[in-house]
Amino acid sequence: MNTMLIVYVLIFIAALVGLSITINIYKQKHEKKPLVCPFGADCHSVVTSDFSSFLGVGLEIYGAMYYGLVILTYVAFMLFPVLITPWSIFFVTGATIGAFLFSLYLTFVQAFLIKSWCSWCLMSAGVSTAIFIFTMIEISLLDFSIIPVLEFLHKPILWLHLLGFALGVGGATITDVLFFKFLNDFKISVEESKVMSILSQIIWVGLLFAVISGIGLYLPKAEILNETPKFLLKTLVVLVIIVNGAFLNLYVSPKLVQISWKTTALPIRSIMRFRRVAFALGGISFISWYTAFLLGFVKNVPYTFTALLGMYIGVLLIAVVGSQVTERAFCKSASTARL
Repeated sequence: MNTMLIVYVLIFIAALVGLSITINIYKQKHEKKPLVCPFGADCHSVVTSDFSSFLGVGLEIYGAMYYGLVILTYVAFMLFPVLITPWSIFFVTGATIGAFLFSLYLTFVQAFLIKSWCSWCLMSAGVSTAIFIFTMIEISLLDFSIIPVLEFLHKPILWLHLLGFALGVGGATITDVLFFKFLNDFKISVEESKVMSILSQIIWVGLLFAVISGIGLYLPKAEILNETPKFLLKTLVVLVIIVNGAFLNLYVSPKLVQISWKTTALPIRSIMRFRRVAFALGGISFISWYTAFLLGFVKNVPYTFTALLGMYIGVLLIAVVGSQVTERAFCKSASTARL
């Protein structure tokens, strides 16, 4: 048995394990039976939480679809090696990278938002990671390159990249408006909360599209882009968006909803601190999304990376200071209205 076949068998077995996990979760959820964790964690509360679905579809369904796709693909590869082409490898690799990044997002949600662990979910994330690693090994063993495919699909990948940023910029803009509305009057309705949750998920979809397509645009021109100040800054800005968005959408936003619905007994100082942090993060999100979006349209930037970084940091500082001034103005306006 050659090395490539071993890798295919390992991917196939991993996908089978992943599929069995997602089917088990689906059956337990829809039969309304408590999901028992094999390692004593609180699986049931995790798989029935507000974060157990994405855009209205259960996460276990996404998982089953992905693992089913991997199983069918690698069965076909093992039975019909002629199907192993740069095109097929390109599509399966894209799906694998997307699934791996999504599993990281879900693990983050368990750790920092739900603050509870599901052993089955962690095993699924581990399986997704294993498939990602085996896929990278597969690519390294192949005799051909997917670079020609990426070059041929440059325009569709570019459109996906622009779509990702359009979703992110639009979602971030509307979310900021809703944030400021809430932070002005301390009220948020059930409908507004649902809209903010959907917008948050749309932003993450946009970010996922932007990252995956960004990799597709980067690889054919890696040597050139690594020396391009615009690209380096854009990469840094995307990292800022990821970290800032994770904290804002997965931690601060739910706390603000709890404050609005009075389901948390936070002292007034903590509430005010959340207001200030939310305003600051909202400003950073707004500036960062638009910076990355504009950098994608500008072809030639006659500045060094250090100069661009200085400008970006300067604009961020202005946005943060401006957000705090706005927050204080809202506070004074609210105090005056109560008098």
